[in-house]
Amino acid sequence: MNLIHPGRIAALSFIYLCCFVFEGYAQQSFDAKRVEATTSAVIKKVYPACVRIWGYDTVKKAQNSAQFSGVVVTAEGHILTAAHAIRPGKTYLVNFPDGKTVLAEGMGRIASESQGRPDAAMVKIKSKGIWPYAEMGWSSSIKLNSMCVSIAYPTSLSQKLPSVRFGRISRVTDFWGFMVSSCAMEPGDSGGPLFDDHGRVIGIHSRIGVDEKINYEIPVDTYRKYWSVLNVAEDYKSLPLQVDSSGVDLQEAQIKPVQELENMEKHFSKPAFYFAGSCLLVRSEIKGKSQQVYATLLSVDAKVSNSKFKAGSFLLSKSSLTGDHIVVETVNGKKNTAVVVSRDKENDLVLLHVAAKLGTGVRLSALPDTALKCNAIGKFLLSAMPGQSNKLSVLGSSYFSLDKKFSSGYFGASATFINKQIVLTRIAPASPAAIAGLLLDDQITVINGVPISLPPEYGREIMKYEPGDTIIVQGIRAGVPYNISVHLTSMPAVGSHPADHFAGGKSRRRDGFKTVFTHDAIIKPEECGSPVFDLNGKFYGVNIARFSRTSCLVMPADVISKFVLKSLK
Repeated sequence: MNLIHPGRIAALSFIYLCCFVFEGYAQQSFDAKRVEATTSAVIKKVYPACVRIWGYDTVKKAQNSAQFSGVVVTAEGHILTAAHAIRPGKTYLVNFPDGKTVLAEGMGRIASESQGRPDAAMVKIKSKGIWPYAEMGWSSSIKLNSMCVSIAYPTSLSQKLPSVRFGRISRVTDFWGFMVSSCAMEPGDSGGPLFDDHGRVIGIHSRIGVDEKINYEIPVDTYRKYWSVLNVAEDYKSLPLQVDSSGVDLQEAQIKPVQELENMEKHFSKPAFYFAGSCLLVRSEIKGKSQQVYATLLSVDAKVSNSKFKAGSFLLSKSSLTGDHIVVETVNGKKNTAVVVSRDKENDLVLLHVAAKLGTGVRLSALPDTALKCNAIGKFLLSAMPGQSNKLSVLGSSYFSLDKKFSSGYFGASATFINKQIVLTRIAPASPAAIAGLLLDDQITVINGVPISLPPEYGREIMKYEPGDTIIVQGIRAGVPYNISVHLTSMPAVGSHPADHFAGGKSRRRDGFKTVFTHDAIIKPEECGSPVFDLNGKFYGVNIARFSRTSCLVMPADVISKFVLKSLK
């Protein structure tokens, strides 16, 4: 994914959600459900053809490049992708959403040496067969504010299934020849497809601006124009002279702009729900510093609550952003002291209690038969926000687990397995490992009392700990054993890639969850704890982490239900 500087399948995975209902659903003046139904139909039609790709060493049978995305556009296995992701003649492994894998070859790529434009490339499946594919559309038929759908594989999530994003065309053609969409992308999405409302490929993901809504797409007409040359494994440093006819789009008249998409939150949630009061502001102190976060107001049946908390109100929020001296502010500015009922460290949840009655919130049902079974990918969601517009998003995935990686304590030293020993081969400057006095070529034998003899043991043990923890590292240096204490810190805040520099940034605690799903809401870390509803008023969960430029994680309603009920026994 580059920065531009201007001037299992046929039926998608089911999501099982515990059903909560927020009172006060109202009619919408804008027909959001029609757009939602169109989005769902597009996803169902094209999902099987959206593929995850990486370079592959056929001798070692191992991945040898970063992953990227693509879309199969013929039954014979032609895959459209981005030029900056491939090399002609190189072998790639193509991963379909249904779990099938197949080898492919890098074909033609067209990218100028100076700026990498137009960034078009093709990969071709080697094996004969009839492959799932999506129809190619015409980017020349697209209008400003046409709806669009993205299905791609962000590297940071590292999931076998793609995530879905929804948006609009904000610029049909820019100065550089790209189409611009509001479907957010990040590294790993390069080469992924953008679809129109008929489920046809209209663009291929190329690069990004810093703003999440600025995303540059290679027009699909570029692939039509250079189809013949792209079928030859050659690296074109300038535009080829040979061109093909782009043909005529017989459905062009059916491509209609949706002007309301220019201000989606306004039209999708006015007045979709009477959200006032369902989301409240929580202030607290963490290590002497003021911290704020949102919380979801719950309506809990009196017979569920234990005798200690019969009266008052319960709220659910993000535990790692809720400290001591907790105060809950209502929409009219009234402040109420809150106490912690229970914390769930694994899911980063905290249940709070306020003595006062704060209003009617999300109704929690204790009945097991309220679980909602539905094919939910592509549903529109609304995140309630106090004092501001509700945030619109599309549900982008089924349930998945996310191992702790970015939320672990930062150690700052990499090890390699050499002569059956774990040896430090890289130590980041000014990292906790460097500050503690660890050196290159040290052999690591024990971490916090756990013997380390294999690479997976080293990584697994380091990742167990959190920022602020101190670990004892035992090792051998020049034949002499040693014990060194290392105080872990938070991971470095941002990298150099523009995908790491969006407004608000990422949540510090954003992984290590057993069950979450993703949506594409633009949520700031301090806006976590807010409730998420669908267009029918069903509660789907709470925003638990801003994971990346493209993804916000939701803790599902059924996980919340179990936590709350267990806490109130």
